[in-house]
Amino acid sequence: MALVSMPAAIAAAICADDVVTHMRSKAEQVRGSWHEQRTLDRLERAFAPAPPAGPPWVAAARVATVAIGSARETMVQFAAERLSAVGLAPAWLPQPAPAGSPLVPFEEIIDRLRALPRDDEGYDQALRDACQCLDIDEHLTEVDGLDLQIERVRVEGALIAAGVALGES
Repeated sequence: MALVSMPAAIAAAICADDVVTHMRSKAEQVRGSWHEQRTLDRLERAFAPAPPAGPPWVAAARVATVAIGSARETMVQFAAERLSAVGLAPAWLPQPAPAGSPLVPFEEIIDRLRALPRDDEGYDQALRDACQCLDIDEHLTEVDGLDLQIERVRVEGALIAAGVALGES
């Protein structure tokens, strides 16, 4: 038995220095990458913006206050518009701001877009109205010529992306 295991012991002794060298280089690589990551983390913390002052719930409360205030203003405006429309608005309710033009149902705007040719001035107005309803930025009044045609294509694409079917269907 000793005779059979002797070649294995000799091979292990000869290759042991390779195994030790390989293990040492791997350990140095791991240590080097750990050191690099630690240095990068320190630099990132050094250049990161300072955290907000106070406990974390202060920032959340600030955001909630803004959101609730905005929702309240929207609800008051909606109530004022609805109650004023039917003549039941109490005196303490703020009067809604007079609108520049009467509100047109969105479906009518889309029907106008489908009916008008693209080079018609009314088509641009219908595009502007649709963009206003969907809160899409448009610059149709600011450009002319080729830029106007490009802006029309961009706005039409934005309307289509918002789910508006512009073609006859």
